[in-house]
Amino acid sequence: MSMNRRKFLSLAAAVPLTAIGANAFFRNSAHAAEPGFPLFIPGASGPFGVLEPEGPLKLVAEHGRLPLAGGGATPFLWYRASHQGKDYQNPILRVRSGQELKVTLANSLSQPTILHWHGLHLPGKMDGHPRNTIDAGAEYHYAYKVMNRGGTYWYHTHAHHLTAEQAYKGLASFFIVEDDDDLALRQALNLELGVTDLPLVIQDKRFNDKGEFLYKPNPMEGMMGYLGDVILANLTPSAFTEIGTRIYRFRLLNGSNARIYKLAFVKDGRKLPYHVIGTDGGLLDKPYPVTEAFLSPGERLDVLLDASGLAVGDELRLRSLAFDPLEGGGMMGGMMRRMNVSRLASGEAFDILKLKVARRVSERHRLPARLSNIRPIATAKAKVRPVRLEMGPMRWFINGETYREDAYPIEVRRNSTEIWEIRNDRHSMAHPMHMHGFQFQVLARRNSPAQVRALGRYGNGRAAGDLGWKDTVLVWPGETVRLAVDFSHDFGGDQVYVFHCHNLEHEDNDMMVNMRVRA
Repeated sequence: MSMNRRKFLSLAAAVPLTAIGANAFFRNSAHAAEPGFPLFIPGASGPFGVLEPEGPLKLVAEHGRLPLAGGGATPFLWYRASHQGKDYQNPILRVRSGQELKVTLANSLSQPTILHWHGLHLPGKMDGHPRNTIDAGAEYHYAYKVMNRGGTYWYHTHAHHLTAEQAYKGLASFFIVEDDDDLALRQALNLELGVTDLPLVIQDKRFNDKGEFLYKPNPMEGMMGYLGDVILANLTPSAFTEIGTRIYRFRLLNGSNARIYKLAFVKDGRKLPYHVIGTDGGLLDKPYPVTEAFLSPGERLDVLLDASGLAVGDELRLRSLAFDPLEGGGMMGGMMRRMNVSRLASGEAFDILKLKVARRVSERHRLPARLSNIRPIATAKAKVRPVRLEMGPMRWFINGETYREDAYPIEVRRNSTEIWEIRNDRHSMAHPMHMHGFQFQVLARRNSPAQVRALGRYGNGRAAGDLGWKDTVLVWPGETVRLAVDFSHDFGGDQVYVFHCHNLEHEDNDMMVNMRVRA
């Protein structure tokens, strides 16, 4: 058993439950500076172990139990794999761009399920469309070539009307693609995955008094999204880790069902500068300096933190800053605030991870001036497609539509280019909109709330997190976001995907439409 796995499995024993109950323990420790728990860092096997597929791979969706810090063995849903003599649960898949993969999903759950490769450019039948959901005991076979650029992608359940519950209970992990640009960055900064290059999934959970995940949304939470009151970094509450005086890469994934984060590194109350180097679809053209950035459900940010100027003994925190989650939401926003049911309100400030400088590192590296080549999508002849996000009675609509399996509200031509103008009603809430099958580029933000405009320093109202290639974009109340999408592909025949809100309660409540790409 690897050291990382032993450390992970020993966390529960380190702090036994007391009479106050697990929910109270987690809730209190989530806001406490000490003692906290060592950040779980993935190893070479076991829970979230790094797996480099060679030959066919089988992922078994099943029930299991994981000990989380401060609690007992928590019932968990995971993808189990055995590969080259090692066992994995929710493996971090690391592949090379251009690699051929053959993956079998075996459903050993008591519910139907299907697996979606979030952010990958795949034929529709390989994507994990909800209508391909398989019954308990069935299998689904994937065979595809990884055509994406290097970057931080992920895979997760997309079971029809069950995505929110299954993802909340564990069915998700990272899918890391490497290419020449990514390898060049690793060499330039002497980065090592799991040591100085850290995948970090941020989630919010609720626990019952037994330390088990509590997922029981009421009708209002089904409308708004289900918020937890304990913040986990790599499944670790009140997480801390030690660093040295050097550059670190953090691959940040918002794995929450509905919570939006405003991320900053803070020391002694002061925001430290860091650099955004990648978004959903891989590396940007160059590093972009920021002090804070929004991250909505489904989105990824790759960032570099330079700790070389800090001293041994210094402490800093990755923190979600306070913000107004419904700015611009008008009267509806006020009503939604009053109906918030989570103990940790949306937009409230909290710590995610404490970083302590524990050692002096002699090596010094400079940020590369260039990271990759980003070719802007040519839009001179692009068709403009309006997309409206609106609210109806206890549900949300896309162009007046909700999901119907055999309806195709969005139809586009293969090899065409379109500009999508996604306009969110001002009496609304922020929606993280996700497109399957294709990456896009954000062209502009218009009528953005003040807190969004303040970060829009990179042309046409865009923040650093809007740059490069994207598959998920956050659209605020009253805002219009313009996207450029190139629907080029060489798959045979018509291809069917979905476009939906990645607030998972919204998705399960059918804020989703089919998108057919006609041959």
